Amino acid sequence: MVGVLGIHPVQHLVLLFMTRAVYEYANRHISPNQPASNPPLDYDYIIPVVDPSLLDLRCGRNASKAWSTPKTATIWAGDTVGFAVNTTVGSPVIGAPVNPWDRYPNLYHPGPATAWLSKAPGDLDTYEGDGDWFKILSVVNRTAQSVPPNDEYYWKHQWGTYQATNWTFEIPTATPPGDYLLRFEHIYPLPVDSLQGSQFYVNCAHVRILNPSISNAESPGPTTKIPGVYTFGQKEIYFYADVGTETYNISDFVEPAPRVWTGL
Repeated sequence: MVGVLGIHPVQHLVLLFMTRAVYEYANRHISPNQPASNPPLDYDYIIPVVDPSLLDLRCGRNASKAWSTPKTATIWAGDTVGFAVNTTVGSPVIGAPVNPWDRYPNLYHPGPATAWLSKAPGDLDTYEGDGDWFKILSVVNRTAQSVPPNDEYYWKHQWGTYQATNWTFEIPTATPPGDYLLRFEHIYPLPVDSLQGSQFYVNCAHVRILNPSISNAESPGPTTKIPGVYTFGQKEIYFYADVGTETYNISDFVEPAPRVWTGL
């Protein structure tokens, strides 16, 4: 994704409204063509995933393995957590122009956002997310958390996360205790014949969820695999809702499966 297309990686974990350091609890992204210890450019961190069949859809590009050894955040079921946007990732290119997304990192593409959990069967540091995932959040329409838009792109203003710098949400109170990958995803819908198709911005954080009041809770669901949750060209997420289709009505959007698990 180059030029006029935006970039908005989600790289901070937000705990009880306190934003943690970049990648402190989140898996670090890296170009698969570069050694992990020497990424040459910021851009290597922020290229979106454009093929939903790749492992990169799980936690970001080359981030299924926790090679950067992120910390594990301890939280309680029912706590409010979230992710914050960052596009200045610590490796600026000397002399490069300052782009709008560097001045004000935000989710400036139209599109839906979701959050997911996947419980590690053993050691979270070695868990690659190949187990079951369940959805705990879906944001389509505007909510009280939405940011008042400050541009003329009125067709984007109907999306709930548009221009948000972060998004917080509650871990369901019925979530069974354990160590989890917590995944946040934002999709910029595009048709299959536009550039590479839809763009997926994802990251995962490591969390330990405490819930002493739940011992034999029902397993959350429905569950899915990631990758496997989407297919290239899937009509729910491959369409055009940006410049040139200013009449797009968000009420036409159909949320892709699975449904959100609330624990109720």
